[in-house]
Parts: sequence; C-alpha cells; structure tokens
Amino acid sequence: MSSYSAQAAEAAEQYFAAVTKVQDATIEAVSTVANNVKTAADNLPDAAKDAAKNVPAPAVDLPTPEEISAAYFEFTERLIANQKAYTERFFAAVTPAS
Repeated sequence: MSSYSAQAAEAAEQYFAAVTKVQDATIEAVSTVANNVKTAADNLPDAAKDAAKNVPAPAVDLPTPEEISAAYFEFTERLIANQKAYTERFFAAVTPAS
C-alpha cells in the first residue's frame, strides 16, 4: 500500500470515528426528546387527549419512515455498485494491454 493510500485510509478511519460519535450523540438526544414528549403527552388534560385522538389520518397510504429509509439505502447501494463497476471498467479500458 502506498503512503498516500495509508494516509487516506487513516483519514477515513478518523472521519468514520467522528461520524459515529455524532450519530451516537444524535440518537441519545432524539431518544431524550421522544421520552420527554411522551411524558408531556401523558400529562395533558383529558380534553386535549380526546382531541388528539380525533385527528384524521391521511387519505393516502403513506410509506413508513422505515420503508423510505430502506428504499433510499437500496437505491444508494445499487448506485455505488454501478459506479464501482463503471470505474473498474474505465480503468481496464485505459490500461494498455501487456
């Protein structure tokens, strides 16, 4: 492995470590907010709880956040695989035959 490749790999590891820390902090914050919202909702007066139950549902069958996320990642994985195959074919095409 070249020194450039080694440095790039080390930089990538540092980047992913930092991203993981931010993600962990985000999950903790979102979890705290979600728990606080539930606690606040549980403490609402009965009239407010009844009104919330009467909010109409959307008329269309919307996908869940999990379904949207799964579709996004499926697309992204296919895109990355396509780009990798293209790049490999490109380098094979520009490399002189021996």
